[in-house]
Amino acid sequence: MQMRLGEMLLKAGRLNEAQLEQVLNAQSIYGGRLGTNLVEMGLLNEDELARLLNQKLGVPSLEVNALDAIAPELLSVVPDEMVRRFRVVPVALDGRRLTVAMADPCDFVAIDEIGFVTGLIVVPRVCPELRLARALEKHYGIPRITRYVPASVGKEEEEAAVADRGTGSDNGKGRAARYGILRSVAEKLATVSAEGDVVSTLLSYLTREFDRGAFLGLRRGADRVTRVVGVGTHPAAFSGIAFPLDDARQLRMVVNDRRLFLGMLQPGGGDGRLRRALGSDAQTPALLLPLAVGGHVVAVLCVSDRHGRLAAGVFELQRVAAMAELAMEMLCIKKRIRAV
Repeated sequence: MQMRLGEMLLKAGRLNEAQLEQVLNAQSIYGGRLGTNLVEMGLLNEDELARLLNQKLGVPSLEVNALDAIAPELLSVVPDEMVRRFRVVPVALDGRRLTVAMADPCDFVAIDEIGFVTGLIVVPRVCPELRLARALEKHYGIPRITRYVPASVGKEEEEAAVADRGTGSDNGKGRAARYGILRSVAEKLATVSAEGDVVSTLLSYLTREFDRGAFLGLRRGADRVTRVVGVGTHPAAFSGIAFPLDDARQLRMVVNDRRLFLGMLQPGGGDGRLRRALGSDAQTPALLLPLAVGGHVVAVLCVSDRHGRLAAGVFELQRVAAMAELAMEMLCIKKRIRAV
């Protein structure tokens, strides 16, 4: 039986039981592979992870610089759709042997399908998830998910975001701090007794992380914003906001499609009222994130920030929103139990 990565690290003395438990807890909150979380928490570096994956999977790892310079004609060998779906990067072609970088070189479905479509013999090479994400963004324009810091920010902003969020810092202190904050939020949401507790926990988190934020409660049927609780520099600016969703195109899209919006709010209608309350201007992005209970959107988290923290914070905020949804589901279940 193949030994798990965590077991390998324990056996080699690279981790103790407490550290492994901390990494597993962080993985349950942040998602991603165990190896990625180990790197992000500063317990391993990427070279160590590559060597461990080599030992664990029995598949050679890529050279450190193998993903830096790849010939354009080689990048087109694997169709873009398959690159995106299987998250692979072709790195070499020798006759009919195509070497590809993969986070999971044991994904035989991907290997077989790529081989069938290209007519080549696919030779997998293991690659840490972080390196692969950077290569996919560099060569194919596939954005890194926000835990890896998107490439649209400049170098200084990226370094600041990494330091602030702890995503990939060498010493792991930033990552550990982020984990501690999320753990605290999770513990509070696990003990709520009313919806107001959920809202106050969310707003407390938003206050600590961003310039300004708001909880937008929706009327049953999700056709109107009926309650807004805001935090930030001038929370009073949120008072009295209530409008039909038909008057807020961007907000309505978030509710109807149940997907987040990150960008500039339009100046008119309900979106404009929300934008003014947030203090946003043409240069300040906003984030709208739906909260769903029982399959229906019941509220929207709204955040604005002038310090470039939205892009790096989206992934973490999504985790907090997921916790809040579970907490509200739990409250609904308790109400039904009491009604029996």
